[in-house]
Amino acid sequence: MQRPEINQSIVFTYCDDLEVASTFFRDVMELEFVVDQGACHIFRLTELSFLGVCCLPDRPKSSVGVMITIVSSDVDGWHKFLTSKGVEYIKPPKHSEEFKVYSSLFLSPHGYRIEIQNFDDPDWSKGVIC
Repeated sequence: MQRPEINQSIVFTYCDDLEVASTFFRDVMELEFVVDQGACHIFRLTELSFLGVCCLPDRPKSSVGVMITIVSSDVDGWHKFLTSKGVEYIKPPKHSEEFKVYSSLFLSPHGYRIEIQNFDDPDWSKGVIC
């Protein structure tokens, strides 16, 4: 049996203050706000990938062990863009020999680690990384 196709992807995170989290993604990161579900707001990362922020009383709000990684060829540009808007980085852009990436790291207002990274391996963009 053949695996069914995957059409899109949404990663949902949970928070105590939807307006604070949404303001960060909409106004600071300038992500496109695409869906308002009331208790959840969904933002476009790429044509086929999305980030959701929800404020639901019955959902865990722990960010422990969770990292949102955004792959971009302009890690330094993101760093300059976000620091100009007051975002404080945990880790400024730096190369990791261990993981073969150039990346930076900051926290969202609702405590999620957000990494902006670029892979050193040119095969990554071709989709042939195994």
